[in-house]
Amino acid sequence: MPAVAQAVAPAPPAPRSLSEISARGVPVSVPDLRAKILGEAIAILREHGLAGLTQPRVAKAAGVTQSHLTYYFPTRADLLAAVLERAAAGQRAGIGAALAAAPNGPEALADALGDALSRPENTRVLVSLVLAADADPAFRTLYRSLAGGVRGEVGEALAALGVTADPATVTMVHALGTGLAVLGLALGPEEAGAIAARALTDLFRLLQQRVPAPGRGEPS
Repeated sequence: MPAVAQAVAPAPPAPRSLSEISARGVPVSVPDLRAKILGEAIAILREHGLAGLTQPRVAKAAGVTQSHLTYYFPTRADLLAAVLERAAAGQRAGIGAALAAAPNGPEALADALGDALSRPENTRVLVSLVLAADADPAFRTLYRSLAGGVRGEVGEALAALGVTADPATVTMVHALGTGLAVLGLALGPEEAGAIAARALTDLFRLLQQRVPAPGRGEPS
């Protein structure tokens, strides 16, 4: 008696790489998966700081296995470099948008900058980048890029107040802002925001007083 052939369903095509399958078994495109991992890692950095950015935590948040994570970021240093670069760009854009949206005037500008500086999630990114640059000089270039971008935004804001945005003045405002941001991480956003707004308002008013009156020339 001839054997009856059984119909066998064709096997699904194998993924081209493990990175195309998430930990939940759902196909994910390669660019989307990398972006998802980075997004979750940045969120962890902003909430928990540098110490909280571990590969197991990132993999769990992104819904992938650690082998998938290391496909894109073989070491924690690789992951940290990508995360800090993306986070620093977002930090700069956020501060620029806050300053650009602020009404003209020392109080309004101080409030906008003080609010951005007193947000703990922003300061955790800044402190993480500082610690990374201290441990590995390769990160100093990234820190300089972030600092230079923020100084550029500060310079434009000062110019809108009628203040001469020379490098020394811009550096002074940036240095004060950095210190206020770190202070804010220790004190909490509510107390730190009030301190930052008051200190920056006083500074901006003093800088406005340095502006020479028309026809009187530069102060000696």
